Amino acid sequence: MVTGGDPTNFSRDRTYLVSPVVNADRTVTFRFAAPKADEVQLHGLSPSARGTFIDPPKPMSRNADGVWEIAVGPVAPDIYRYNFVVDGAAVNDHNNPTVSQSERTLGNFVEVPGEGPAIYDVTEVPHGDVTMRWYRSESLNTTRRMFVYTPPGYHSNANTQYPVLYLLHGTGGSESNWINEGRANFILDNLIAAGAAVPMLVVMPYGRAYPKIGRESGSIGFRENIELFERDLFDNVIPRIESDYRVLTDSDHRAIAGLSGGGGQSLAIGLGNLDKFGSVAGFSAAIRESEFDDVYGAGLDQSPTPRLLWIGCGDLDHLYDVNRSLLNWLEKRDVAHIAHLNGGGHDFQNWRPYLHEVAQRLFKTTAS
Repeated sequence: MVTGGDPTNFSRDRTYLVSPVVNADRTVTFRFAAPKADEVQLHGLSPSARGTFIDPPKPMSRNADGVWEIAVGPVAPDIYRYNFVVDGAAVNDHNNPTVSQSERTLGNFVEVPGEGPAIYDVTEVPHGDVTMRWYRSESLNTTRRMFVYTPPGYHSNANTQYPVLYLLHGTGGSESNWINEGRANFILDNLIAAGAAVPMLVVMPYGRAYPKIGRESGSIGFRENIELFERDLFDNVIPRIESDYRVLTDSDHRAIAGLSGGGGQSLAIGLGNLDKFGSVAGFSAAIRESEFDDVYGAGLDQSPTPRLLWIGCGDLDHLYDVNRSLLNWLEKRDVAHIAHLNGGGHDFQNWRPYLHEVAQRLFKTTAS
């Protein structure tokens, strides 16, 4: 519904709408004011998301006020990304301040609640802190940013040292994605409160070796980027964390995991440095079969099998086949691992549950 203009706003002619609206029956109504547009469509940015937010874009209807509208659903409870396509141009929903930041753009998302709390909901439990940290990367000759989650009780338990999970975003993403869209901090809060996960730090750095690797240069799982990012991780990120925080520094208490391009980074860096990472996980990992022997095999030949090696991918994911090939390769080498093949695609609808699953297995006496 149009709520009127704000004369003090920078855009005096802007039309204000309530969009999106999540209805009681879990249908969702989207609105966009574009009186001069010839066509407006709703586009779900996640091409294989479960529910109604799927390709192709869905046409919206215009009313007499020039407001385009569509209702979709009912939709399964989850968090969904979307945007509008206005006369062929992709635009954000400027009436929805809930956004996810990527390397170059912002994208909207909408949360559809279920009957009970989701694994990522803000619940009445003790909460950890998320801190934005800037650090100097000498290897990349620039100043970079990372986010650090400290668990509940970190500041009051002054004599306790904690394990660390290094959690990586995907290609096109940013160091903020696991917080603002992945809800990693709330997933950990809920698990720790339930006694299902060991209290841990979670460090979320920027996975592209920018500016040496340009933001338009493709997957962060490419070999050149992995090598430069690995150097930044070992020379700058990990030393800063181990200097500034009370953390355990042996491999049994250090883990690395990531999604998509960051999953490829996690497997390459983790399996290539098992003296530094005792646990490794790939979520819909962007990987290449050429690296199985040259990178993963070389690392496994030099070090014992990791305490935890976890591989997850959805059957609608464009990376499903190569991840299945990796699992076959691990089986032939008799490398202990956990395979988590499920439905769904290349999206946070899978990656949030993957983190929820893996976090419960980390840093325990036995990886079960």
